[in-house]
Amino acid sequence: MNSAPKQKLIWLVLIAVIIAIPLVAGSYVVGVMCFIAIFGGLAVSMGLLLEQAGMFSLAHPTWFGLGGYVSGILAIRGIAPPWLGSIIGVVFVGLISYAIGAPLLRLRGYYLACATFGLLLIVEISLAQLGSLTGGHEGLIGVPPLSIGGFVLETDVHYYYLSWALCLACLWFLYNLMGSRMGRAIKSFSDSEVAAKSMGINVPGYKLKVFILTAVMASLTGSVYTFYLRFTQPGIFGFPLLVQLMTMVIIGGGKTIYGPLLGGFVVIWLKELIHMYLGEVLPRMSAQVDALFFGVLIIVILIFMPGGLSGWMDRLLYLGRRTLGKTSG
Repeated sequence: MNSAPKQKLIWLVLIAVIIAIPLVAGSYVVGVMCFIAIFGGLAVSMGLLLEQAGMFSLAHPTWFGLGGYVSGILAIRGIAPPWLGSIIGVVFVGLISYAIGAPLLRLRGYYLACATFGLLLIVEISLAQLGSLTGGHEGLIGVPPLSIGGFVLETDVHYYYLSWALCLACLWFLYNLMGSRMGRAIKSFSDSEVAAKSMGINVPGYKLKVFILTAVMASLTGSVYTFYLRFTQPGIFGFPLLVQLMTMVIIGGGKTIYGPLLGGFVVIWLKELIHMYLGEVLPRMSAQVDALFFGVLIIVILIFMPGGLSGWMDRLLYLGRRTLGKTSG
């Protein structure tokens, strides 16, 4: 089977499975899968930035939080309906990421990581201190449900389909992006900026485009997350979320587009299983157990599967095709 029909078949099977899950599973599974779609989509955009483009930016929770706060504040105050507030949040985050990215992206490696981590701390502290606007440490309470064209999304199933539609749209867009001229430019300067510049590629321009694009995707997922919970808080978008996203990218593998989504699926379900079976045995150590378990898992992944689960799966598929080819020959 050619690659194009095979990819279409994979997409159709994936969409069919996602559509069927709420029809056969309970509300608990639907809720967990909704979080997987939201955080998986966020991790996918971060994986593109870190692994595909080679830009060590740690500002992703910032864009996630700003998108949620802007859309939530506009909806609570009646300035804009929720769907329009989400679009305004995307525009706001796009402008902020452009203004900040233009000077920050001159930095590389750990310098860029330190600068964007500082941005994360500044935004988190600012959201906590602006109590009259953001609700302060108590958070933004009373966010109305998301409504689109008069249809109000109130149940877990509604947000399940919305979050997975957004997640799959991001995947599809990024697959097409990496196969385009811009994607080839991203791969070239990720391998060597000097070689990319010698071929006439505008490396600073492409870096800024990728930075803004991934920030916009994070803003959209942040808006969906805020309207789903109908609540948001500065602590949600801080260092713990950054660690969780990094864990998803490492475990899933950022060298493939779908790897961070696979990592999100594994991480979130493992956390649920840990809390379910160890919560009663170790009720006072749930956070410590999470950190211990995932710390060991990350070490094992980095030693034995440096490409993550997706890289390991790709190698298995390659070996399977090679074995079948020798057998048929």
